[in-house]
Amino acid sequence: MKVPGSAVMVLRTAVVIAGLQAAAQSKEEKYVLQEGETLTVDCPSNRKYAYSQKAWQRLRNGEEPQTLAVTERSQGTLNQIQVGRYILRDDPAESMFQVRMINLQVEDSGLYRCVVYYPPPKEPVLLFHPVRLVVTADPSTKRTSDKNSTPKLAPTTIRPTTLPTTKTLRTFYTSSRTVVQSLPMSTAVIPPNTTVNPTDAIRLPVFSIVVPVACGILIKSLVFTVLFVVTQRSFGL
Repeated sequence: MKVPGSAVMVLRTAVVIAGLQAAAQSKEEKYVLQEGETLTVDCPSNRKYAYSQKAWQRLRNGEEPQTLAVTERSQGTLNQIQVGRYILRDDPAESMFQVRMINLQVEDSGLYRCVVYYPPPKEPVLLFHPVRLVVTADPSTKRTSDKNSTPKLAPTTIRPTTLPTTKTLRTFYTSSRTVVQSLPMSTAVIPPNTTVNPTDAIRLPVFSIVVPVACGILIKSLVFTVLFVVTQRSFGL
C-alpha cells in the first residue's frame, strides 16, 4: 500500500515537533536570583501562534500545571498584561513572548514554563525550555533582622526579704507592755483570776481623788454651819 506524500510530511512534522518538545522538557534554564529582584524570561514564539493566547505556568511534582497569568486573545499586535507580580508581553511582530516576575520571594523557587495556552482539556504547547528558578534570601535583610532582634537579658538573682526574728518580735511586745505599765495603777485589791477592764483600771485613781475632796468640802460646810449657829446664840438672836 502506497502512503500519500502529504501524509508522510505530516507524520514527519509531528515526529519532529514531539521530539523538540521532549528535548525542551528534558533541558532546563536555571536562574538564581535574590529576594526583591526581577526574573525576565524571553520565550521565542512562532508566527503561527500570533493570534493565540500565551500563559506562564508553574509545575509541581504530582500536580497539574498551575496557570499564573494568561494574555488576552491577540489581534496580531503587541499585547501586554499584568496580573499581580506577573507581567506578560506578547509581541507577534518579533515572535517573542516575554515574562517578568517582580519582587521575587524565597517561596517563588520552583519550575516554570511559558506555553501557548488552550482551554482544557487541550494540552498547551511548550514555547521554551522549562525555567528552574532559585530565589535566595537577601543577606542585608538578614543582617538587619539580626540587629533588630531583642538581646538576651542576663539572669538576675532575687534575694528573699529577711523577716523579723522571734527575738525582734519579742522586743516589740516588751516595749508595748512597758508603755502600759507606766500608767498609774490603782491601789484597790483585785481578786485573782479576775479580768479587769482597762477603762476601769484608769478610772479608779480618779475616784480615789474625788472622794476625799468631796469629804473635805462637806466637813468645811458642817464647821461653817456650827460656827454660824454658835454665833447667833451668843448674840441672842
